[in-house]
Amino acid sequence: MDDTSLIWYALRSRRSTLAGRSKLGESAARRQTFAAAMGQFEEQMTAAKVVTSATRPLNLYYGLAQAGMAIAAAHVPDQWSFSSHGLKVVDPQVDLPDIQVRLDGDGAFQRVTSATGSPGITAPVSVSALWASLPDLIGVLLPGSARPGPVYLSPGRTSSGTPRATVFLDEDMLSGESADLPKRFYELAAHYPGAKDGQVPVEPRAIQAPPRRGGRWAITLEWLQPPWDRSDDEIDRFFDEIAPEYLYRDERLLRPSVEGNGIAPPSPLMTWWLLLYCFSILARYQPRKWAALLDLDKSKCAVHIQYALETALSVVPHLVLDALDGEPTLLNKPLGI
Repeated sequence: MDDTSLIWYALRSRRSTLAGRSKLGESAARRQTFAAAMGQFEEQMTAAKVVTSATRPLNLYYGLAQAGMAIAAAHVPDQWSFSSHGLKVVDPQVDLPDIQVRLDGDGAFQRVTSATGSPGITAPVSVSALWASLPDLIGVLLPGSARPGPVYLSPGRTSSGTPRATVFLDEDMLSGESADLPKRFYELAAHYPGAKDGQVPVEPRAIQAPPRRGGRWAITLEWLQPPWDRSDDEIDRFFDEIAPEYLYRDERLLRPSVEGNGIAPPSPLMTWWLLLYCFSILARYQPRKWAALLDLDKSKCAVHIQYALETALSVVPHLVLDALDGEPTLLNKPLGI
């Protein structure tokens, strides 16, 4: 069984097994909504596989919204249902990277954000910022965007018991004379809430240049505050907070803010939610513009959009499973990825 089939097998099994560890046992309305919404989620995702990028955002977003209804029915303690998106695209006429989405009332986005414990957004955020923050789109930068993307982190600890990690940056993310590199790194690190308070130790090889063309910088970071009790559990909790394992075992990334000012980004699930909402609005209400964006012969964004929509087909179900369970299902990373 491949990974995608395994995830769908697990999602279907939750139809009968989640009640005992959720709020579904509290009312028939919750259980019936959960069952119907999960069925619609799978049907929308199945439909998304067979249509082109012209309409795929509609199936992906509305499928995700139905999964969100199921998540809310299972886990939101009080008012769990919703009848609006809770979002609004600010101006769909601007270039794709500059399109922004903002909060609008209290709807699906707010309910699912609360149910999953994800940070929300406090101001309008752009498509380029959402795209750049998604681990699943690393290496596929949206044309017209210069935002830094997620960076890999390998956790550890010092001999005195403080958190210590190696952060890996793409070759083009850092440059300059050796004496300027720490300053340049701190300027870049300001985009990453998880790197807050991290310090590059004054020691040889704390900043290592890429060993070859196309390689990565290796930056050592230490977090000296607050005082640590030196337990492995505390160090593990710290890294799970700033760079949790994502989809695969031992795969940890620092993600950039989508708003700036050190504000933590929404979870990958809710970041995908915002991005797919923007795409669905364009596909539904701006079909001429959406068709132009998808023109492989004329649009620099076309192949990137196609890639993102293909990626969502497998990533979204995995993230929905994590949200239903309240903990990640981590897979073994395939060779070659």
